[in-house]
Amino acid sequence: MSRKPRRKEHAAEMLKLVDGRKANIAGRSASAAGDRELPPGAERISGAAEGLPIKSERLIGSEDGLPFEGRVPATRGSKRLLMNGVVLMAGAALLSKLIGVFQKIPLQNMAGDRVFGIYNAVYPFYQLAAVLATAGLPTAVSLLIAERLRKGNDSEGVRRTLFAALLLLGITGIVTFGFMWAGAGHVAIWIGDAHTAGAIRSVSFALLLAPFVAALRGYVQGLGRMGLSAASQIVEQMLRVGVMLLVLAMSWSAGWADASVASGVMSGSAFGAFAALLVLAAYVWRNRRRSRDAHAAGALRSEMKKLAAIALPVALGAVVVPVLGVVDAFTVPRFLQAAGASESNAMALFGVYSRAQPLVQLVVMVAGAAAAALVPGIALARMRGAYGQLRVQLSLAERAAWSIGAAAAIGLALLAEPLNVMLYADAKGTVAFALVGCTALAGSVNAVTAPVLQGLGAVRIPAVLLLIAALLKGVLNAVLVPAYGVEGAAIAGVAALSTAALLGSIAVRYMAANAGASLAGSWGAERSVERASGEVKERAHARKQGRGPAIGRAATGTGFALAVMAAVLIVAERALGAALGGLPPRAAAAALALTCVAVGACAFGAAALRGGAVSARELRALPGGGILAARLRRWRLIPPAKDER
Repeated sequence: MSRKPRRKEHAAEMLKLVDGRKANIAGRSASAAGDRELPPGAERISGAAEGLPIKSERLIGSEDGLPFEGRVPATRGSKRLLMNGVVLMAGAALLSKLIGVFQKIPLQNMAGDRVFGIYNAVYPFYQLAAVLATAGLPTAVSLLIAERLRKGNDSEGVRRTLFAALLLLGITGIVTFGFMWAGAGHVAIWIGDAHTAGAIRSVSFALLLAPFVAALRGYVQGLGRMGLSAASQIVEQMLRVGVMLLVLAMSWSAGWADASVASGVMSGSAFGAFAALLVLAAYVWRNRRRSRDAHAAGALRSEMKKLAAIALPVALGAVVVPVLGVVDAFTVPRFLQAAGASESNAMALFGVYSRAQPLVQLVVMVAGAAAAALVPGIALARMRGAYGQLRVQLSLAERAAWSIGAAAAIGLALLAEPLNVMLYADAKGTVAFALVGCTALAGSVNAVTAPVLQGLGAVRIPAVLLLIAALLKGVLNAVLVPAYGVEGAAIAGVAALSTAALLGSIAVRYMAANAGASLAGSWGAERSVERASGEVKERAHARKQGRGPAIGRAATGTGFALAVMAAVLIVAERALGAALGGLPPRAAAAALALTCVAVGACAFGAAALRGGAVSARELRALPGGGILAARLRRWRLIPPAKDER
C-alpha cells in the first residue's frame, strides 16, 4: 500500500485526534508514517475539523512572548492535552447554551407572558446582528494564528492577525450598533409593538462589545488556551443571567412597566459581553509585547481580507437560525393584531406561543452536538476512500436523527399539558405547546444534516435549505395566523421545518452517493460485512431480485420503539394522574412530567436496542462504541451477533 503525501498524513492525524480514535485504526500506513519521530526542529500540527480550534505541538520557547498551553514536544501527552481542550470547548459551549435556554423559564414565571413575548421578539434581532458581525471570526482568527505558529515563531504575524481582527470587528460592531440603535423605533413598528424599542436599544450595546470578545476568543484559541476561551463563555452567560434575575427582583418590588422590565433584562447581554471582554483582555494585556510592524496599514488590510474570506461562508450558514426567529417576530404579533388582538395582548400571546421553544432548543442542541462528534469521522472516511465505514456512519447519523427527533416530538406532544403547567404554572396555549414540540423532529434532523453535509463538502446547502424554510414560514404565517392564531403559527413552523428536513435528507443521500457511499436501503436492506485485506465490503440483500428493499430490522425496530414509548407514556400519564390528584397542581404536574419523561426514555431506548433499530456493528463504528456494544450485549439489550456474520 503506497504512502500518502505528508500533508494528507497530517490531515488524517488531525481528524483522528478529534474523532477519538487511536493511531492503529484503518489506514495503518498513513498512521505509521504520521507517528514517526520527527527530526530536530521539525514540527507537527494537531487540529480539529472546521469550526474547532487548532493547536500547534511545536516546542515554542518563552522568549517569543506568546503564551502557549502545553509547550511540550509532540507526544501522547500533548495529544491528550489537545483532546482535553476540544472536550473543554465543547462542554463550555453546551453549558453556555443550556444556561441560555433555561434562563427563559424564570423570566416568564416572574415577569409574565408579555415580557416573555417581548424578549422572544427582540432577542432574534440581536442574534442576527451578532452573527453578521462576529460569526466565523473566532474560527478564522484561530486558524490563521495556528498556521503562523506552524510555519515558525512568527510572533509579529500573530499580533498582526489579532490587530486586524480587532479592527475589522470593531468596525462591524459600531455599524451594527448604529443600525440597531437608530432603527429601534422602526423595528418596533415592524414587530407591531412600539414598546419593544427600549429593549432593542438596550440589547444593541452588546454589539459594541461582542465583536471584540469574538476576536480575543479566536486569538486565545489559536494559542491553545482553550480553558480561557471556555471560561469566558461561562462567565458571559452567568453574568447575563445574574443581571436578568437582579432586574426581575428590582422590578418586582418597584412595580416597573413591562417595557422597562424587558429593557433591563435585555441589558444583561451587554453586561455579560463586558465581563467576557475583561477576562480575555486581562490575559492579553499581561502577555503583551510592543511591536510597530504589526500595525502596518498594508499588512492589516491584507490580513483583514483573509479573515473576511474565511469567516463569510460561516456567517452565511449561521445567520439562518436567527432569521427564523426574526420571521416570527415580524409576522406573528402583527397578524394576531390583524385578527383583532390588542397590541399588548398580541405580545402576550406571542409569549405563550414561545413557551415550548426552550425544550425544543434543548433537543436540537443535543442532536447537533452528537452530530458534530461524527463529522471528523465522516470527513476522515471520505478522505481515505473508506466507503464502507462512511456508509455505516452516514446511515447511523440519519437514522439517529429521525428516531431520536421523533421520540422527542411524540414525548413533547403527549406530555404538553403537564410540562406546560410544570414550567409556566398554567395550561395556556397547551395545543400550541404540543404543536411547537412536534418541531423537535424536523429540528433534530436539520441539526444533524447540516454538519453531515459540511463533512461531505457541501457547505452552502444547509444555509439554502433553512432560508427556504424561513421564506415558507413567513408565507404560512400570513395564511394561518389570522385564521388559527398561535396554533396556526405552530403549524406553519412544523410544515416549514419539515420541508427543510426532508430536503436536507435528500441532499445527504445525493452527496453520499457522489462520495461513493450510497444510502439506498439504509433503513430497509439487511447488510453483511466482510473484512478482507483491511477493506470493508458491504452487500445489500433485497428480499427479491428486481424489487425495492424489504422493510428491514432498523425501520421496524424504530417503529416498534416509538409505539412502545407512546403506549407507556399514555398508560403512565393516566395512572400517575389519578395517584397524584391530592398534590397542588404545579407539583403534581412536575412529578407527572418528570416521571413520564424518565419512563418514556427508558422504554424507547430499551425497545429500540432490543428491536434492532441499531446493531452492534454500527455501534462499533462510533468512538468508544466497541465497549458500549459489548456491555449492551452482556445486558441482552441488543440482538445476538448472528446477523453480523
